Amino acid sequence: MSATLTALLNAALAHGLIDPAAMQVWAVEQLLQPIAAPMATTVVPWVEQQGIGVYQPPRLPYPLATHVSALIWGKVAAFDLPALATLLAERYPPHHSLTLMLVPDERVVPLALAELATTVLPAASALALIVPALALEDDRRGIDRLRWVITRLLGPDGCPWDVRQTHQTLRSALLEEVYEALEALDAGDMALLREELGDVLLQVAVHSEMARQAGHFSLEDVVQHVADKLVFRHPHVFGTTAVADPGQVLRNWEALKAQELAAKGKTRSSALDGVPAALPALAAAQALARKSIRAGFTWATIEQVWAKVEEELAEVRAASNSTAQMAEIGDLLFAIATLAHWLHIDAETALREANLRYKRRFQVVEQMAVEHGRALRDCTLDEMIAWWAAAKARSDGQ
Repeated sequence: MSATLTALLNAALAHGLIDPAAMQVWAVEQLLQPIAAPMATTVVPWVEQQGIGVYQPPRLPYPLATHVSALIWGKVAAFDLPALATLLAERYPPHHSLTLMLVPDERVVPLALAELATTVLPAASALALIVPALALEDDRRGIDRLRWVITRLLGPDGCPWDVRQTHQTLRSALLEEVYEALEALDAGDMALLREELGDVLLQVAVHSEMARQAGHFSLEDVVQHVADKLVFRHPHVFGTTAVADPGQVLRNWEALKAQELAAKGKTRSSALDGVPAALPALAAAQALARKSIRAGFTWATIEQVWAKVEEELAEVRAASNSTAQMAEIGDLLFAIATLAHWLHIDAETALREANLRYKRRFQVVEQMAVEHGRALRDCTLDEMIAWWAAAKARSDGQ
């Protein structure tokens, strides 16, 4: 141990700033060591693939154990306070109390994390930054705090409503939160997406805590399972398998899924197995079409797909009763889902976006009717068609 570190530790102990039985010591140069992004040789990272920025690698794992006090030490010149403030802000709240300890005069300077980046360091040969332990309930950016909240709600003296729920009673809540996240995606609202993904994560945490208490599995088991599965299904990233294109990635994925099922003693008797029954009907149709195409049951050209759509539309027109019309409308929708796959379009997303466009345009037409002092039902068809065209032009020009 260096003489400088010894002096800093002794001074911190003398001022009662650290507990030698539970603390971590970091040299500031080690803590702030730059993270080198690996050079992409075949596949560029997501942010660059999308053309929206330059890749910045995350700091994994986070170096500080937030539940244990830390002493960060070094020469004054090595303390890049803005960089250190950014690192600490990943986990510690802005009001978290810090202490600067200077040597050789042992001067103590208290400050909050929010002040660290703009602090002017006084003349000194070396210094230490004391970071007190973060209480679990204050660890607002850590996953452990979420687990603490959920276990508190579902534990002794928890919430009387929460403890009465079951996996089945929360089924609709899980579905609703997923759809709200999709709505945020469709709107392109990143702040709303952050909130809605949190609500989805809440559902995952609640179901996992219920399962833990019942002795089935824990959140850690969920995390382990999904990480292990992703590593196994991406041997071209985590192993030595070579792939030529995204299509080969998908073929490997399906083959590896089959291996997983076989390891569990399960098999799929049909290429169409594995489509969840709870999927929305259009999404299920496209999933069934995709699986059948991968199995080789498909048209040879897209012109044949167009012909099938036209054939099904003609059969809807020719249907003589409501039962036949329902069947033919179903066949037409399935043919359109197949066409969407051939056009590399997600049919469910396309319909959701169409719904949003329809809603926006209809509301514009409603407003135009109000501006003319009438209810929509009292307007002529020609008026509504003209207003619709104006609403469409307005939305297309945005």
